[in-house]
Amino acid sequence: MDWMNRKNFQRKLQKATPVHVYQMGKVGSTSIYRSLSQQYPGAVLHTHGFSPNHENPNTGILRDWALVKKRPLKVISLTREPIGRNVSAFFENFERDTGTPYSASRYTIEELKAIFLSNYRHDIPLTWFDRHILENFGIDVYASPFPENGIATYSRENIELLVMRLDIPDNEKVAAIKKFLGLEEFHLHNKNIGGEKDYSATYREFSSKVKFAPDYIEQMCRSKYFNHFYSKEAIEAASMKWSDER
Repeated sequence: MDWMNRKNFQRKLQKATPVHVYQMGKVGSTSIYRSLSQQYPGAVLHTHGFSPNHENPNTGILRDWALVKKRPLKVISLTREPIGRNVSAFFENFERDTGTPYSASRYTIEELKAIFLSNYRHDIPLTWFDRHILENFGIDVYASPFPENGIATYSRENIELLVMRLDIPDNEKVAAIKKFLGLEEFHLHNKNIGGEKDYSATYREFSSKVKFAPDYIEQMCRSKYFNHFYSKEAIEAASMKWSDER
């Protein structure tokens, strides 16, 4: 099956410019990837990394296509408010970060908060665009202001990049993707929402009850990442939601 998958991926590379849905986890990319896989004629890859030894063998094929052969590649990436994104990723990787499968866990919300603060890598969203987009493609998203509408495109040599904020309406995401890929029709089918996961009830309780100390809030709210992609009002709203100092 892996061999057939690779051959099918290579065949689609010739049909249209390949698309890499490439972003940090838990920013709403799965729906975009699944929708494109069903509707876009060319090859579509969805990963959180682009290293040559990535577990998805199609990553190596696409790296060779774009970085060695310098063939055209379109990249789609999304951003999300970093505190909520980190909480969501913590629950998605529950066993990795707690050492216990969710089905066997008996942690209280306060215990989960302590594990989250001590075990999770909170800098992932703060450094992601420098470590992945700048290092791989030479595109510095921080070099120019990010538009208030939450959508921006960039290009360098053979790479075109579309960046969107998760919070913009779906119809605006659809319009941006259609324009970016030159599609006459595109429909976004939302699936794989956290509410369907086994941890969904605990995740909702955590998100509604947990508050964080000022040092953590400041780390996130003063970051280059948060201040580049989001307005002062959005940053203040996140601070109010998550801060234990009201």
